[in-house]
Amino acid sequence: MPNPPLPQALIPAFTLAEGRDAGLDEQQLRSRRLRKPFRGARAVRDLDDVARLGLLMRTVPPHAFACGPTAAAILGLPLPPQVRRDAFGRPTIAVTHPRNRLRGRGIRGRSLRVGLADVVTRHGVRSTSAARTWLDLSADLDLPAFVAVTDHLISRRRRHCTKDELIAVHGASPHAPGAENRRRALDLCTDASESPRESELRCALELAGLPRPDCNIPIYDGTRFVARVDIFYRAQKLVVEYYGDYHRDPDQWSRDEVRRAELESLGYRVTVVTRRDFDDLAALAARIRRLLAA
Repeated sequence: MPNPPLPQALIPAFTLAEGRDAGLDEQQLRSRRLRKPFRGARAVRDLDDVARLGLLMRTVPPHAFACGPTAAAILGLPLPPQVRRDAFGRPTIAVTHPRNRLRGRGIRGRSLRVGLADVVTRHGVRSTSAARTWLDLSADLDLPAFVAVTDHLISRRRRHCTKDELIAVHGASPHAPGAENRRRALDLCTDASESPRESELRCALELAGLPRPDCNIPIYDGTRFVARVDIFYRAQKLVVEYYGDYHRDPDQWSRDEVRRAELESLGYRVTVVTRRDFDDLAALAARIRRLLAA
């Protein structure tokens, strides 16, 4: 005899406790029609990342919360692709110290010392605050990627927290894992960056020993606005632009060329960086160094 259809309230996913409360028996809960994304959970179909995480959080104790890369992904922070995949594919879930960390298939458990302000609810999921997520993430990323996260958090366009808040969090836990990354990121960060690649490029150039450039600077011809440039070495009148894939669009390319011609007519030099340049940052830095010396 075929199983009766699931109650609508259990679609697309539910915990075993929710299934039993809705009247499902053990045979129905073991049905091969249902996926088993986590221990104690069932799903009718594949879930997107946020829904899958929300389901997981309904199976763990109510005091548990997302942290590290998973909290960063919930916040929408710019993470390297593999880190973002792992953030949702194998979520990092914490409990407050001294509770024992969670163990189970498909999750990474942690036990953290946190304060009352360190845990918030975002998109229906308990997770660490922006500043606390930054502290925990510092041990998981290399410096350029971490600078991109720091720039994003303090960005004047979409600010999650202030640089002073990050300084305070680091000062309260100066010896927590990732301390050197945090110290250097606080020195390298800016609230003017407008993209992760821009941040990584600026960081890579500084780490190569090049002078610190200005970031997202408007250029005028008298009172006429000409362009806002990504990276600008003012003394040498050198403009460094990062071109992502969308710059290959014919209309965008035409606008880029007009913009370049305008800048060059005003005496600025313009050089372009693409994602392929990140394959050999030493060669890129040497190129910029030659242009600065010219």
